[in-house]
Amino acid sequence: MKSGNVILGSIAFFTLAFVFLTFSTTDSVSEQPHPLANECVGGHSGLAEHYHPMVVISVLGNDVEIPGDIGINQPGCAMRPLHTHDTSGKIHVEFKESGVEAPLKAFFDTWGKHMDENGFDEYRVDENHEFLMFLNNYSYDQNGNLIIDPETRQQVYNFENLILEDRQYIELVFREKA
Repeated sequence: MKSGNVILGSIAFFTLAFVFLTFSTTDSVSEQPHPLANECVGGHSGLAEHYHPMVVISVLGNDVEIPGDIGINQPGCAMRPLHTHDTSGKIHVEFKESGVEAPLKAFFDTWGKHMDENGFDEYRVDENHEFLMFLNNYSYDQNGNLIIDPETRQQVYNFENLILEDRQYIELVFREKA
């Protein structure tokens, strides 16, 4: 009878240990900042690539302002490869080498905000809320006004792995489920 209790106790202990370790450890891949968030290009000279996607964020119907100077004058670095200069949502993607792919996650890591398929910052998906991403392209008219064609808007699902491109218009929407 005692050996049966020892076996059951051992099974219970290892089961609890497994559950604890499974749920208490972080996913090292998703929790680590993207390497581009820590890279430094220093300044605007000697760039091989320079392009501009744009991101807009809406939380419960309210626009979230993307700060100017994200990735600018951070400790130990004058300029990160993904940065902003103003609050327009325009991301400046600048590399000293050609062909570097910059995922959207790297911008949010540079900003210091968490973003994935489960939400933005502290706004997380639950039974009443959803987080959506839409992709489009933008251009400017002869007066410099932003033009977005609503006919080409498409929902996408690759959130943090989306590779940034020039003239990309990225909408992130956290809202109550319809």
